[in-house]
Amino acid sequence: MDNIQQVDFFDGLQAGPKHALMYFNAAGISIQLGAYWNKEATVLFFPYQQCNIQKTGNKLIVFLNKNATNYISFSADAIFAIDLKQKINQKDQSFAASLLRMNVFSLFILVVILLAGVYWGISTIVPWAGLKLIKPSTETELGEKMYQSMMQGETIDHQRTKLLQAFAKSMKLSNNYPIKLTVVKNREVNAYAIPGGNIVVYSGILKAMKSPDELAALLGHETAHINDRHSLRSILRSAATGLIVSVVLNDISGIFSIVVENAEGLRTMHFSRGIEKSADEEGMKILIKNNIHPLAMKKLMQRLKENSPEIPEVLSFMQSHPATDERIKHATEFAVPYKNSSFAPNPVLDSIWSALK
Repeated sequence: MDNIQQVDFFDGLQAGPKHALMYFNAAGISIQLGAYWNKEATVLFFPYQQCNIQKTGNKLIVFLNKNATNYISFSADAIFAIDLKQKINQKDQSFAASLLRMNVFSLFILVVILLAGVYWGISTIVPWAGLKLIKPSTETELGEKMYQSMMQGETIDHQRTKLLQAFAKSMKLSNNYPIKLTVVKNREVNAYAIPGGNIVVYSGILKAMKSPDELAALLGHETAHINDRHSLRSILRSAATGLIVSVVLNDISGIFSIVVENAEGLRTMHFSRGIEKSADEEGMKILIKNNIHPLAMKKLMQRLKENSPEIPEVLSFMQSHPATDERIKHATEFAVPYKNSSFAPNPVLDSIWSALK
């Protein structure tokens, strides 16, 4: 036992003190009532967090609990007094005082961790709340504003747009959103979904595909992003901080502006593997619903991957929609139950496809 000393102990029940042994260590103060060799002696423990020390005349008084009902008294000149006083006072050092004792690097690390925590909280809560509050009808309205903003400066192929819209109309794509197709004249092999129902397809990707079922797979995949609100969630996450400021200021127009401004990232938006896998699965379910073999999804990904060395522009689509071996394998496994299923040709889609090419 460290620092064993004899002190006067006041228990708050009797007017006079009791002679006791006091010893203290890093954790707190122990008071033993009775001789130290007595096995039945009572030992009371008081952590430093609830202790307080005061000087009265030539005496030091240590209050052992917050109610100050138990305390000990001893000479201020006692050898152990300085050590005990330091241990008790250490617990009074505030968080701010602890920060002041930290070096610059430690403070920097702490600030970075705190900011990262705040950012993670905002980027998680805002998309979750937004998806709960924004109805599909509002999302469609918001998506139309994004579409108008993103089409500025683009050259739309109106003839192919009509054909592609007819192709989509001949399929069952979505029950919640009006799917609207646009073909943009651009050699880049790319396509992307805008919240609320708009899908933009570049002429470059139409050129890369070789069959109508590949096009159906592309539309199924992009429609899945719309149906499951993947694009909206990503935009809300990237615009989270600005949205919170607009909400606090009650600036409704500001909310719309922030979301529309962040829509530009949809062209090259990177989704996680989990989201892409989900979009592949939902896209293949759309294919099956339209009497198209789900292996068309695998065929699409393989086509883009195989042509990527020959068509540099394909990299744009591959970067935002990575056609990894893992996804191709997953598409193959998904289609196994339909290996022997019969899928009749769709002359309407075949005819529109021929006109598109």
